[in-house]
Amino acid sequence: MPLTSSTNVADVCSENSLGYPGWRVVVVCHLGVFVGFATVFIYSFSLMVKPLQEAFGWNRGQISQAFSLAAISVAICSPFMGKLFDRFEPRKLIATFMALFGLGVASLAWLTPHLWQFYLNAVFIGVAGSGTYQLGYARVVTSWFERRLGAALSIVVAGSGAGSFLVPPLVQHLLVTYGWPHTYLILSALPLLIGAPLTLLFARSSRMHVTRKGGETATAANTGVTWQQAIASRSFLLLAFGVCCISLSENGALAHLVPMLSDRGIKAGDAALTVSILGASSLAGRLLLGWLLDYLEGSHIAMFSMLAAGTGILLLAHAQSFHSAAPAALIAGLGAGCELDLIPYMLRRYFGLRSFSTLYGLVYSGFAVAGAIAPLLLGRIYDKTGSYTGILSVFSVVTMVVAVGMLLLPAYRYTTGSSSSSVPESLLAETGASLEGN
Repeated sequence: MPLTSSTNVADVCSENSLGYPGWRVVVVCHLGVFVGFATVFIYSFSLMVKPLQEAFGWNRGQISQAFSLAAISVAICSPFMGKLFDRFEPRKLIATFMALFGLGVASLAWLTPHLWQFYLNAVFIGVAGSGTYQLGYARVVTSWFERRLGAALSIVVAGSGAGSFLVPPLVQHLLVTYGWPHTYLILSALPLLIGAPLTLLFARSSRMHVTRKGGETATAANTGVTWQQAIASRSFLLLAFGVCCISLSENGALAHLVPMLSDRGIKAGDAALTVSILGASSLAGRLLLGWLLDYLEGSHIAMFSMLAAGTGILLLAHAQSFHSAAPAALIAGLGAGCELDLIPYMLRRYFGLRSFSTLYGLVYSGFAVAGAIAPLLLGRIYDKTGSYTGILSVFSVVTMVVAVGMLLLPAYRYTTGSSSSSVPESLLAETGASLEGN
């Protein structure tokens, strides 16, 4: 229920208190990300390759193409999904797409030897899945938080990090016990029975935050610049370019890390452990750097994140033993784990909530496309040169150079005691925008 214009949400309950209702919403959003596309489909797919190969005789390239189709579908749909989240109540849309995503996963249990059916299912899962990852949940959480926005977002995006630990062993157990068709049916229960109902019932956007302009009351959701004004700004272009660079380095290295280390004589077990170190470090980085966002300028966090990612990947590109690869993976993970916190946090601080999800969808599309191109590019170059070192070194150096460019971002105004959108005067001058909510 909206508060009157004289009422401040800080007078009701502090964001620093565990009793603040926004934290319960954060937990629900974390669980939503955990059972959505970013976890259930992404982290189960590789375990399904061999069972599908044995069942239908498809080769690995044909099976992997389904993953690419799903990922491309998410990238294409994200900006349009963002516009929907900006116009309508996110929880109802998320719950609807969560249910559709669950039905799409369940339909994989009835695959036939026809590849076109598999590919159509993958496209459907990607389209539905674009409404289930952190895009929509970030829109909900940003309506609840000002002072602790970084910490709140870090918990939400950590849902996919937690899934990277828990989903693969669960899927492996289900495959051994029940087989791949029943595994898909059981996995579908996660979004259908957990994600959709919890989101619909508890992931409500805050309607308590209000601002006052010219004697009229307007919700914070209506304050900020338009997406057209935002994408014309230097701040948006710097953020988007930085995210694409870190995606190229991170996803390129991750996709080829095990074969690259194996080529250098590192044992398979040690190579797998290196991947685990990178994953654990990434999760820790999301939580730590997300928490720091509430106390330090985002441009400094972005610079540190990209420098760490670039440095770690450069060291991985030249690692010749497990003893050199392990610390390199630790450094790379700490940096690479923060980009999903940075995107929504910085967009909220610079551009407000008015077009928040649309902008998030645009940046995420660039992130996803870069992440899809990188493994293919590395594979092609390796086939021609027999080495990953050169191209990974180029990616990492470019990432470090762009990291320094993050210092060109203008300072944002950190508001307190109000949830009105915080956009720096430098950005207003840059875009010619007004923050009066329409």
